[in-house]
Amino acid sequence: MNPRILLLALGMFALGTDAFIVAGVLPVIAQDTGVSEGLVGQLITVFSLTYGLGAPVLAALSGRWAPNRVLIGASGLLCLANLASALAPSFPILLLTRILAGCFAATYTPLAFAAGMSLAPPARRGQALALVVSGLNIATVLGAPLGTWIGERLGWRLSFAMVALLAGIASLCLLLCGLPRSAPPSPLSLQERLRPIAQPRVMLVLLPALLWNIGVYSMYAYVAPFIQQQLQIRDVSLLLACFGLGIVCANRLSSLLADRFNPQRLIIVFLAMLIVLQLLLPLVVTTFVGGAIMFILWGMSFALLFIPQQQRLLNIAPEHANVILALNNSALYLGIAGGAAVGGLALRAFAITQLAWIGIVPLLTALLIVAFYQRRLSTC
Repeated sequence: MNPRILLLALGMFALGTDAFIVAGVLPVIAQDTGVSEGLVGQLITVFSLTYGLGAPVLAALSGRWAPNRVLIGASGLLCLANLASALAPSFPILLLTRILAGCFAATYTPLAFAAGMSLAPPARRGQALALVVSGLNIATVLGAPLGTWIGERLGWRLSFAMVALLAGIASLCLLLCGLPRSAPPSPLSLQERLRPIAQPRVMLVLLPALLWNIGVYSMYAYVAPFIQQQLQIRDVSLLLACFGLGIVCANRLSSLLADRFNPQRLIIVFLAMLIVLQLLLPLVVTTFVGGAIMFILWGMSFALLFIPQQQRLLNIAPEHANVILALNNSALYLGIAGGAAVGGLALRAFAITQLAWIGIVPLLTALLIVAFYQRRLSTC
């Protein structure tokens, strides 16, 4: 395997750590900046909202430039954005730096996937893509917990500095090692990238993904103060690692199940599991062992949805594969943004332990839409 693929994975590791790190150091940022935890949660909202809305726009704008240059530039700018987050003198400036980081992350991700496949022979392109994606998975197990551990002991600014260092190393190494020079592909306009949304069947598949991410992240965005209140502990990094471990375990299991069962039915089963586990979360996370088990299962049930969702999209619109998968990625990040926003608003009226139950509403809505779509398919 070409070693430059590992550098692309390192960039994805930095990006994944950047996306999830705020949830772990949220109480520390709130205490240091003097704002509420609900307001700090909006750092996740603006990053994810910028990513979700910006991905198709930035892809259309940068489509005229050489992909290798855009990729290296995006990773370098992601480094600078996180350095700016670490040095932000006030909360509004910190909010602005998270918007910039979301822009550069949205630019980097699709190009990293494409570059990873171009660096591998045709027979191993799937493995190359999996290796690049593994950077995100490892970030949930190692990057975000490590950043949380650093933030709790040395300050949240060093957490962002760590992400800046990782992105900087990846950018510098890619610059020195070089990437294959390729002519810019035929650019797709923003209208062409958004055209599949006009198809009702595509919307019926994208909408549940948006909703189940809102449901999960209305709780996960505020998971650090939730754990601290439930278990009376300061260090939440190990339990965040358990959530990431569940995601990694689910990726392998999900790929095996997706090859044997109908993806539509798998989505229904996994969503039902996720709803039950999120209902039980505040009731079971009363001891460290109970919390560890619940976070592994919660992470697994959430991640099990990913591959069947990709298969559903490819089955209904194979002619728009690249565009529709990009839209799905945008839906996921818009769901993260929506969940963080919903959780922040809910904290004004509800206890933090009730956020898990508030997230059940969009999860149930997603399940009803998927069940309706399945029934519609069976009657056609």
